[in-house]
Amino acid sequence: MILLSFTVRNHKSIRDEVAVDLTRPSLKTLQPKEGDWGAVSYPLAGIFGGNATGKSAVLDAFRYAFTAIRQSATVWQEAKSMRRAPFKLDGNSRTSASLYELDLVHNGRRYVYGFEVDQDGIKREWLRDVPSSRWRTLLERDREENVLTFHPSLRTKIEVTPRELVLSRALLLKDSSLHPFAHDLVESFDIVLVKDSHREARLASIADSLADGDITFGDLEALLQVADIGVLNVSIEETNIPERIRLALRRFERDLREEEDHDAADESESEEAESQEDLADDELEQVVRHLLFTHRGTADDCPPFSINEESDGTIAWLAIAVPALEALRRGGLFLVDEIDASLHPHLLEVLLGAFADPLVNTHHAQLIFTSHESYVLSPLSEVRLEPEQIWLTDKTNEGVTELTCLSDFPKHPDANVAKRYLTGRYGGTPRLSPSLFAALVDTGEAQD
Repeated sequence: MILLSFTVRNHKSIRDEVAVDLTRPSLKTLQPKEGDWGAVSYPLAGIFGGNATGKSAVLDAFRYAFTAIRQSATVWQEAKSMRRAPFKLDGNSRTSASLYELDLVHNGRRYVYGFEVDQDGIKREWLRDVPSSRWRTLLERDREENVLTFHPSLRTKIEVTPRELVLSRALLLKDSSLHPFAHDLVESFDIVLVKDSHREARLASIADSLADGDITFGDLEALLQVADIGVLNVSIEETNIPERIRLALRRFERDLREEEDHDAADESESEEAESQEDLADDELEQVVRHLLFTHRGTADDCPPFSINEESDGTIAWLAIAVPALEALRRGGLFLVDEIDASLHPHLLEVLLGAFADPLVNTHHAQLIFTSHESYVLSPLSEVRLEPEQIWLTDKTNEGVTELTCLSDFPKHPDANVAKRYLTGRYGGTPRLSPSLFAALVDTGEAQD
């Protein structure tokens, strides 16, 4: 999958429709003349802005859309109502539909897939492609018109509940003609969040991937050497999980997943009464796996370090670098929230440079990140982002996130973009009040 653009409306702090566009200005038609989509789309885009301006909301909208495709026909059906996260600062938005639309390339062909959801479920859903020189409608769904139609070329007719996407149901039907498209979308998407719980889950998945052979110890050790962290060797410690606590762990993982997937439904009484005997055989074989690190200069009789003893920088690098490596090897869309958190600017530059370099990024993997780090925008950075790759968030007095592209501003060829950004020339910077902070200090001293 290659993403061309993503449009969202009415999601968290995003009230009005905004779009992230990854197409180059050279794309003037529905498809490139040479058929090279990599040449007309950017592999890299950064979203910059002050705290609480909505950078994370943009990435969360991506996450919601892909999670809906993956889970609305399965996990989400357990909820009592439609999972969604509308803009909550006005009554109209809380009850109006939210929109998500992906303009993308699958197997060399351009598609647009989108859907609208409200409190009652899926309001609309559509899929179009460009087989030759014009758009063709493959799927059209409209709840108000009671319409669900498929193009004859699909040779399929899928029945769905009011709260599941057709594409999510197709993901379960391997004989459906829509299955390859749905599978490509969910398998081509990955996201790294800044939350500690998400990073811990990432590290656990790395240990499992090592044990299963999906990645190698050599891969992991090489990534740590890239960061010059001083780790010479990585190993895994395995501990059997006592049977008595396996059910509790399973419930905890389910609760955590539901919390991250927006407003989880209450557990039913039958789920609460679930016994240990209900666990599947593969779950009864689970073990707790921990990464262990041997550092340069460690004495022979000194035990290796556990992940809990490693620095925040090491944890952040592993949580980002491993999925980034997987994306670069296979292609797809990779999102990272607050990519500069706990990472040195030079290490950040290594990561961005890999996606920007076509000799390294041979599968045209795409990275969209949020950041406060103006170094990436400065002349000091070796990674040159074009104005079309730089997006800025700001928030209005109504609490509404606005998203603009640097290319929308007047061009200044010799301007220092980082300096202009920090001085607020493009928006997206916090409106600080240092005098108020100083007054608080004075007030505290006066009370002593």
